[in-house]
Amino acid sequence: MMPPYHARHRVGLLLLLLPGLVWSAEPYPAVLPAEPVVRSVLEKLPQVNAARHGISLEQANGSRLRSGNYEWNARTTLQQRRESTGPRYTESEVVVERPVRWFGKAEKDAALGAQGEVVAVFSLADTWHEASRGLLKAWFDWLRESRAAQRLAEQVTILDRQLEYTGKRVKAGDAPKVEIMLTEAERDRVAGLQLQATQRAKAAALNLQYRYPGLALQAPRQLPLPRLGPESEEVWKTKILSDNHELELADAEMQYAKLRSERLSQERTPDPTIGVRLAQERDRQDTLIGVIVSIPFGGGWRNAQHQAGMAQAAIAAERNHEVRIKVGADAARVVNASRLAQGIWERLANVARQTGTNADLVMKAYGLGESNLIEALQVRRQAIEAALAAEAAQIDALEAHARLLLDAHEIWAFDHDDRAHHQAVAKPQ
Repeated sequence: MMPPYHARHRVGLLLLLLPGLVWSAEPYPAVLPAEPVVRSVLEKLPQVNAARHGISLEQANGSRLRSGNYEWNARTTLQQRRESTGPRYTESEVVVERPVRWFGKAEKDAALGAQGEVVAVFSLADTWHEASRGLLKAWFDWLRESRAAQRLAEQVTILDRQLEYTGKRVKAGDAPKVEIMLTEAERDRVAGLQLQATQRAKAAALNLQYRYPGLALQAPRQLPLPRLGPESEEVWKTKILSDNHELELADAEMQYAKLRSERLSQERTPDPTIGVRLAQERDRQDTLIGVIVSIPFGGGWRNAQHQAGMAQAAIAAERNHEVRIKVGADAARVVNASRLAQGIWERLANVARQTGTNADLVMKAYGLGESNLIEALQVRRQAIEAALAAEAAQIDALEAHARLLLDAHEIWAFDHDDRAHHQAVAKPQ
């Protein structure tokens, strides 16, 4: 009888003001690896480290812009004066000069440097979030294939028992030998599927181990049931859109392009060069002290730069609009996917329970001689397929809900502890 079936200171301030963890009643999903482990893994990812170094780069750029690219320049001249009927005189001249930013250019450069640091910080936060999404997907890819391999292995064991039972019936003369062949064929078919699933699970495991070193591949023995909180779809959309690093990055980049356009507009007015001149003539008999002021004449190059800056600001504004449309669509898709995945799992779970019960009943009937083996194996195959589909749908629902929590910054968020760490890293040396 068969058994039943189963900005330096500005940057530092900004880091503290970045949107943090959204506290809610949502529990941490048991299907995911421990959050401290995930944070440790994310901290060491090369793309996160590169984005962190981007803050240091923008701090250096900010210092460069605040200092300006103008430097003092010294010139000296040594000459000899010869009079046609008189003596010769040694004369010298020293000039110290430097271009000067005016009309608020220095203040605009400082603002541009600070905004570059803001962009770098939001870029780090966005990189962290994208890395979290990648880890989440890779984790569920491995879990899905791993669980499928386990379920198929269980089915192989059940079919092995069926084969043993069928063999006993054949020896007793209660069944023809062809039933052994049919049972072996079905067992081998499921065993082949199990090997394929195992291969895919190993590939997914290798992907996790190489891309996210330090992440232990340990899943719960029993999958938790997917659940939907009491929040409406609009509440989830608001959570996602109100604290979104992609939007914050797009806004920061648009503001940077606007500041750069304004700065290039200021460049239409050339900067003057001022200096001091000290000259000694006729063997120091005459000493000359003067002030030098020179102003270049602006031309088409400066106007073209201004036009290019305006175009870049317009491009950034359109990209910002594009990002807002994309983020809004993504938020709606993620919220809707969570609801749909829940419903799909509930339906397929009911189908799996019913087909499992049917398989047990048919197997019992086969044991009593009230059903033939072909019918029993067919019903068993349907039960296997329904069970696999139901568990895959369950994992899909768990993944969709975890993605919802992730995008709402309720798990793995770039939170207060992370900001304190990055603030320390971002301090100038």
